[in-house]
Amino acid sequence: MPSKTHAIEVHDLTVTYDRRPALWDIDLTLPTGQLIGIIGPNGAGKSTLIKSIMDLIPLSSGWTKIFDQPLEDVRDRVSYVPQRNSVDWDFPASVMDVVLMGRYPKRGLFRWLNKEDKKVALKALETVGMESFKDRQIAQLSGGQQQRVFLARALAQKADIYFMDEPFKGVDASTESAVLSLMKEMRSQGKTLIVVHHDLESAYEYFDWIVLLNTSLVAYGPKEKVFTPELLNQTYGGKLTMLDKIADLIRQNDLPIRETRR
Repeated sequence: MPSKTHAIEVHDLTVTYDRRPALWDIDLTLPTGQLIGIIGPNGAGKSTLIKSIMDLIPLSSGWTKIFDQPLEDVRDRVSYVPQRNSVDWDFPASVMDVVLMGRYPKRGLFRWLNKEDKKVALKALETVGMESFKDRQIAQLSGGQQQRVFLARALAQKADIYFMDEPFKGVDASTESAVLSLMKEMRSQGKTLIVVHHDLESAYEYFDWIVLLNTSLVAYGPKEKVFTPELLNQTYGGKLTMLDKIADLIRQNDLPIRETRR
């Protein structure tokens, strides 16, 4: 069952590449059972943040916890959906092979998978509408179909928290709608989803909580408190061309706007 504590704790986290900071002194806590978007300009460190929490890249300083425990103690409760363009699609694997990879965190890397694992994998493929492609080579699928298979692999793991790195990037409208519906269903089951997202205009509609990031942390919290022109302007460095659209959205929905501190 999902923990009642924070889903994520990050303290004093700094990540550098070639002595240049990709993330600088990040402190935040994120709640369980929410759909959380990480928003910011290109190069802001959004993907780096989730990779650092997942221990996929080294930290220069700081520490993280998941469900109030080190990652190693809860790894089987954590699932990661990487960017599609980070994967070698020429690797000879079927759709079913890829989805079954999601079962290894539960079984262990060197243990045989059984009929129950295959049943879980098939159910995950059915959930994302890809069961008829189970014997197809993954390289033969479209970008949207590959993304659905990645999600099926994550579902097969039966985790409690899901990190997703730009799952909507480069997919068609029907796949985006299907992925969003699936995320909302997962949230209704008490799962926590932390999603790197590049489309600012859809962020308010998609997420419950928002993290605004530009190397340093600008703000985080419920979207009604964070998605304001002032904070968005801070995040995008005064270069936000759609700021007027965002302001209109806030006015139309009668959202609160933070007063500027004097």
